[in-house]
Amino acid sequence: MVLRKGLLYQLMSWAKMTPLVDQVLKAYGRSEQVKIQNLEHTEKLLRSLVSSGPQSLQVITDFDATLSRYHVNGKKCESSYGVIAHSPLVTKKVKDEAIELFDKYYPIEINVSMTAEEKTPYMIEWYEKSHDSFLSSSPRLKLSQITEMAKDAHVILRDNSHKLLKTLHKANIPALILSAGMGNLVEEILKVNSVNLPNVKVIANFMKFDETGTLKEFSEPVVHVYNKNEAVLHDDHTAYFENLKSRPNVILMGDSLGDVNMASGVQEASAVLKIGFLNTHFEEHLPAYMESYDVVLVDDQSMDFINSILDLVIYDAN
Repeated sequence: MVLRKGLLYQLMSWAKMTPLVDQVLKAYGRSEQVKIQNLEHTEKLLRSLVSSGPQSLQVITDFDATLSRYHVNGKKCESSYGVIAHSPLVTKKVKDEAIELFDKYYPIEINVSMTAEEKTPYMIEWYEKSHDSFLSSSPRLKLSQITEMAKDAHVILRDNSHKLLKTLHKANIPALILSAGMGNLVEEILKVNSVNLPNVKVIANFMKFDETGTLKEFSEPVVHVYNKNEAVLHDDHTAYFENLKSRPNVILMGDSLGDVNMASGVQEASAVLKIGFLNTHFEEHLPAYMESYDVVLVDDQSMDFINSILDLVIYDAN
């Protein structure tokens, strides 16, 4: 009881200093899943987003395990690469090699004791070997098979992601999906879920197909977890951010420490609110996530927190 009273007093004290944070938490309703290291800074960012309104806002989000769920009732969902690699439409050789590569490189990707610089060569190696596996398989994938895979995929958007994307569309807020996953499949999954909206752009790794619809090659440069800051600055994408110069405020969403720099391409960025989804290894990874993100959502498989922020930005600003 003493602990509960102490927590209640602490929350009441925070609410006086951070009314917008408190308002979002109340609307969200699950404050125990929200970790904020610097409340005053987060309040300042929210104040900037709300005061500037939706016309100054853009959204940048990762896809795998961010826009999509990490698990459903404890069963892990597939990534966009995983859908293709584990599909019955690909050869056993591709499947076996995908498992082997995942077992080798995924522990490196999530190792919080290694720097991004130390991880980068391993990530590049992972993607190159994965792409080589697809290209060396016989028969090669067909474009039509990607659509088929998306329909059968165990990739489920987070609860109320549809609401999020449709709210952004209605408010004319651009949304960039910046993914280290397979862009072809991401786009097809958006179509399957009826959220392939005109305000949504996807930057990711793409399969390229020849005139017969057969896999020919992969887009370059490779987009991996730790070079998203560089990927958005590539010549192919600078025009996107140039057109959004009047939108210096950003809501950024990711699930890895490599996602925190996804707003690097934003010109003259003002307020960048970074929201991280911590999906696994909670105690081990929480300190690093709290250092990197303004808000950390622990094992939250919904977009409810972000929708609560958008309600403030869109409706309180009008």
